[in-house]
Amino acid sequence: MKGPDGDADPGDQPADLQTQLDVAASELVAAQAKAQENWDLFLRARADLENYRRRVERDLGAMVRRGKQDLLLRLLGVLDSLERAATWDDPGATPSGDPAATREGLGQIQRQFLKSLADEGVTPIVSLDQPFDPTFHEAVDVRTDASLEVPVVTAELQKGYLCEGEVLRPARVQVTKPAE
Repeated sequence: MKGPDGDADPGDQPADLQTQLDVAASELVAAQAKAQENWDLFLRARADLENYRRRVERDLGAMVRRGKQDLLLRLLGVLDSLERAATWDDPGATPSGDPAATREGLGQIQRQFLKSLADEGVTPIVSLDQPFDPTFHEAVDVRTDASLEVPVVTAELQKGYLCEGEVLRPARVQVTKPAE
């Protein structure tokens, strides 16, 4: 109610103040409940993330082990072939006989091994007669030739390999470069 001067009646203020306090108290209780609910959600999400991280680490480790085992099994096939070749006792394959059979057998083992590597994404770097590229080649010998315009790989001393497009091991090469 309004008093004679137009202001609110002082008798109404305690009731309005009490109402405001009651509203503020109920809002505080609601805010505390919401904060507790958010805290619980946060703790649950943090636990879920930690469990996910552990599961991913465990699964990744298992996948790496399976991949490694698959590779090793393929390489064991090559090892078996090498062991059979080492114990081969054929008089026709001795140096006094026809070594062509021995070379062919070793060539088959080499192809088997290269296929195992290729199955894993490993491919040889083609170097001979290619322009020298320090990304793929390691120059261990350099020669000069006035007829050349750019450095060229003229001998491959150790083959280089790529693994899924990245250099696994650079080729060790002899480079012939233009005379200065």
